Amino acid sequence: MRSRQAHYLAWCAHHKVIDPVGDNPSYITLLGMYLQNVRLGNNYGNKQSVRSKTLKGYANAVNQLFALRNMPLPYNPEDENNDSAIAISNLADEETVQLQREPLTEAMAAEAIKIGQHSHQDSVDSLVANIICLARFVGPRLSEYACTLQKKPTYHAWGSGKKVVRAWIAKDFAFFDKNGVEIILQGKSSDEILALYPTIHFMKLTWRIQKNRRNGQSIKIPVDRKHQQLCPVYNALQIVTRKIRLDHTHLDTPVCVYVANNPDVPLFLTGAKVKDLIHRAIDVVNPTMSKEDRQKFSAHSLRVWACVLLDQAKKPPSFIKQRLRWLGESYRLYLRDTLHQSQTHRQALSSNTDAIASALSATATTFISEIGTPEGGTQDNEDSSELHDEED
Repeated sequence: MRSRQAHYLAWCAHHKVIDPVGDNPSYITLLGMYLQNVRLGNNYGNKQSVRSKTLKGYANAVNQLFALRNMPLPYNPEDENNDSAIAISNLADEETVQLQREPLTEAMAAEAIKIGQHSHQDSVDSLVANIICLARFVGPRLSEYACTLQKKPTYHAWGSGKKVVRAWIAKDFAFFDKNGVEIILQGKSSDEILALYPTIHFMKLTWRIQKNRRNGQSIKIPVDRKHQQLCPVYNALQIVTRKIRLDHTHLDTPVCVYVANNPDVPLFLTGAKVKDLIHRAIDVVNPTMSKEDRQKFSAHSLRVWACVLLDQAKKPPSFIKQRLRWLGESYRLYLRDTLHQSQTHRQALSSNTDAIASALSATATTFISEIGTPEGGTQDNEDSSELHDEED
């Protein structure tokens, strides 16, 4: 903090600010100007760019100088019109855009699913492929299905101090027949459970813990008989079956498990494993993608993808928010400038494009008829040559 305070004092001295601390409202503007300089590279570390968190640190350091002299603080994060607050907020928004994850493309999804389907049924690739197929419909947040560590569940702590497993567990998945009667899986082997798929009509997935605090919310998902490999219900059934097969004595721990080197020790899925399969799929379908663009694809791309797919299907905001469990308008941050959107934009302007093209054609025809053919009919004619010279 002292380094940043010294930097502010030196900046004021350089700009001939007699007293860098005072009670005049103009110090609010002065600090905003200083932070803009810090952001553009005139900072203690001479960094060409700084993060919003760092910029906030500079503002707080200067605030401390004002506090020491009992002066009004120039940086007020609670005031949306405060110059410094605006500068920090704008930078944070830019960072959000830069860090936004991209949705999967059809080619990426297909390749990742193919890798998983050609892997061992208890492998991490097989599990991630199941998650991708399910994610198309539910757009899960990473914390809803994965853990921070492979060997330890991630817990959510209530205000009372009680801890519960944060990610889905087996009982969060319920399967029903065409009459709405729940199909009981308890006591059945993994093969017997998968054999029940033809009798399943829909499933109900419950979120015990959610970021939006609507804990206990459930979503019904129908089967897709036409595309069983991509069916969200079939893939969910595989996830539950794998858990029962590998770890049936701990069904109250996360359902997304797999085995690696030791088949007797099931591991919990992490975001890094999801990202790894996505990037391997990118290596196949788009090997020339830059490193910067590759970093825009991660486990969070699955939620972005689900949102973009519904937007492309022209579903209204209310539908997107209800199905993907948003309370506010933050879903709008997930919409992207995809090729599909560009094509939709082109199609939306097609009538206008045809009208302009027609007008251009008519104008060209009129222009040619008005010019006509030069007298004499040949370029050797003296008058004709003069005409061409004038046109040049």
